[in-house]
Amino acid sequence: MHLLQDAGLLGWLLFVLVYAACCVLFIPASILAICAGAIYGFWMGILLVLAGNGLGSVLSLLVTRYLFRERVADWIARRPRLKAIKCAVTRDDWKLVFLTRLSPFLPFTLINYALGLTNISALRFFLATEMGAIPAICLYVYLGTLMGKLAAIGPELRHPRPGQWIYEVVALLVTIAVTYYVTRLAQRALDHHLKHGEKGGGLV
Repeated sequence: MHLLQDAGLLGWLLFVLVYAACCVLFIPASILAICAGAIYGFWMGILLVLAGNGLGSVLSLLVTRYLFRERVADWIARRPRLKAIKCAVTRDDWKLVFLTRLSPFLPFTLINYALGLTNISALRFFLATEMGAIPAICLYVYLGTLMGKLAAIGPELRHPRPGQWIYEVVALLVTIAVTYYVTRLAQRALDHHLKHGEKGGGLV
């Protein structure tokens, strides 16, 4: 941890690149988001995770669009759920991308590759991805900040202030509740859009 903290800008760049690589290579990056909170704190952790998340997502989109379009198209055609999302994004790109990012039940990297088959611009895809990822990223990074504090060795840990830790626990519970509520709403809205598309014949 101290090595990354002491590395400054180079450490930030390394973290962002590793996070982006995880997004491209189907490696779950949630543990890195937690580490970001423990190492860099809440606000800087969020900024770094968002940067890595956005970079990795756009790279996956461009890989499909310019390198493996036919292979990904054949693969998606055999998976109805991803095919439905791709077709729905073709009709209503920004909103659908935003909703898929809010839902924790959808395969993040697979959707990145699938959406490379659509005509959504890289900028709109990036903005929708980043905005939709904020609730989950905040939760993971906040967990990391708590773990970092618990792991600290110093007067604060030896002589804890009850009020501070009560505040931290309450804030964590509120963050979890808000994230859960938002993701439930997003899942319902996404399901509604996909069912509407199927009824309208948009998925043929």
